[in-house]
Amino acid sequence: MEVDILFSESPVFETERLILRKLSMNDLDSYFEFASDPIVSVSTLWNRHETIEDTKDYLHKVMGKYESKEAFRWGIIYKPNNQLIGRTGLISWDVTHSRAEIGYALASQYWNKGIISEATREVMRYGFEKLELNRIEGRCNYNNEGSARVMEKLGMKLEGILREQLKIKGTFMDQRLYSILKSDYVSTINKSSSRGIKNE
Repeated sequence: MEVDILFSESPVFETERLILRKLSMNDLDSYFEFASDPIVSVSTLWNRHETIEDTKDYLHKVMGKYESKEAFRWGIIYKPNNQLIGRTGLISWDVTHSRAEIGYALASQYWNKGIISEATREVMRYGFEKLELNRIEGRCNYNNEGSARVMEKLGMKLEGILREQLKIKGTFMDQRLYSILKSDYVSTINKSSSRGIKNE
């Protein structure tokens, strides 16, 4: 896994509807706008941002992760209104085993529009093609059908249920574990190419 490339390039991606770029402290107000929505954080380890200071603290942690090369989160910019509406990225990795985990969050008014899968597909492509990852994992609460659909749309396979793996808002929650291997990704590209379909 070529972690140094990620931080030296800080890549920016553009899709039909989105721009993905490194988060910064300039995103403070926009990030607070969606992170303060209680619906967004109801199934997450993190709590709703109640004050702008909560968001400032979070973004400082993100900046720290950039500095220490521990994780990389892209802000999701919705091109029609040029607004930051969420984030996606590689939230952890294991360099020795060329493995990483994806994580994402999105403003609730943009749910069920295919935005997270559109954004995270670019992260996945970069991970396999440039960072030389062999495996990308993702987890969601067992009852989070929306997040599960995202990972399935990305070609990830359900490996099983991690029983009561996380304590979320005081309750132990089962987690669905998904993964995709580089061989799966390459196979999907080859099938798309053979049908004359662009891998988007």
